[in-house]
Amino acid sequence: AGDSRKDATVLDIAAFAAANNATYTEGYEHTGFFNHKYIPRAGETDAQPELNYLNNYRAIRYADVLLMAAEANALMSTPDEGKARDYLNQVRERAFGDTNHNITASGSALVDAIYNERHLELAMEGHRFFDLVRTGRAASTLSGFFTGKHELFPIPQTEIDISGLEQNPGY
Repeated sequence: AGDSRKDATVLDIAAFAAANNATYTEGYEHTGFFNHKYIPRAGETDAQPELNYLNNYRAIRYADVLLMAAEANALMSTPDEGKARDYLNQVRERAFGDTNHNITASGSALVDAIYNERHLELAMEGHRFFDLVRTGRAASTLSGFFTGKHELFPIPQTEIDISGLEQNPGY
């Protein structure tokens, strides 16, 4: 409650259509929800080209940098938890518009709060899988994830044939 990121991230198409007298066509495996961060904006066509070139795709955002800095400070051999909380709370203050939701945790609870904030802040931007793998939490979070295999992607056979590389383990 009170987190501005939910409406900026997830579009409830039925509610949007009702509020704006708009129509839409249900696609394959329609859930009623869309990634609001990269949906076509006013003045753009309703076709798919915007998914590729008209939207301003952000490769890295300031909030991502702040959360990386928070994590780095929290995980140093001598943690600077004050800096970690400051970076984390800068992201939370923008999301909530106040300081009432700031994190005061320390130790592993602070690290968990940073990981959770990355999950919320960077939702639908393609970071979650890599964050889970990087932090060793993928196997306990993702069903079907096999440790020792899914940390790496398979190398396409044509690349193996061309270069003589060995296939990654498990493929």
